[in-house]
Amino acid sequence: MLPSMLFDSWIVIAKEWREWCCVRARSGWSMLILLIIAWSFVAPVLVGGLATGPLLIPVMWAALPLVLVGAMMADSIAGERERQTLETLLASRLPERAILLGKVAAITLLGWLLLFLGSFPGLLQQMVKPTDAAVSPATMSAVLLGVITPCVVMVVIVGALVSLYTASARFALLLTLAFAGFLMVGATVLAVGWVGAHSGNASATATPLAVIAAGLTLVDAGLLAWLLVAVHRDRLLAIG
Repeated sequence: MLPSMLFDSWIVIAKEWREWCCVRARSGWSMLILLIIAWSFVAPVLVGGLATGPLLIPVMWAALPLVLVGAMMADSIAGERERQTLETLLASRLPERAILLGKVAAITLLGWLLLFLGSFPGLLQQMVKPTDAAVSPATMSAVLLGVITPCVVMVVIVGALVSLYTASARFALLLTLAFAGFLMVGATVLAVGWVGAHSGNASATATPLAVIAAGLTLVDAGLLAWLLVAVHRDRLLAIG
């Protein structure tokens, strides 16, 4: 059962990526990737000199990927439902859970890729040109892996849940983007309070970082379980 679902989900992942990588979309993706990479260098310059800047940098790097994956998740379910292309996919032999899991996995992988492209150049610059910032590149990397990475998963799953329970694609998009915005605001508040409480001490921030990462991972697991239980054909098609 599980190997079959994973294989079916992989089919959906490949379908989603083929659609994103079509010839007409390549110029748009190229411009977007260039923008993300440029922002990776600009963000440290804008806030790096502030007292809370070094921990705000990963949040700024994650802003665009979080918004993009939220919008794409809402469009992938609610948008396809309104364009009546989701019915064609549901008419195939693929089960509903495999379809939804494949869409979630495809957009999550894309979000992680965009996050990597948007943070690695900036991290590399911080390593090559070390500054007197209170937070080292290693701590920034830990924030990205432990906090931002599960946040990407959370936005994608919440976007899928909102799309299941919302008939309108516009309303699903609005709610998903609002959630992504609140998540970024929460991360910003956390970063500001973090520096004030621990004075940028790497050893002092390790424990709260581990707790936050574990908490986010548990929340993601709970949301994914809810998503897999909630998904069925009528809800995907917003019937009833």
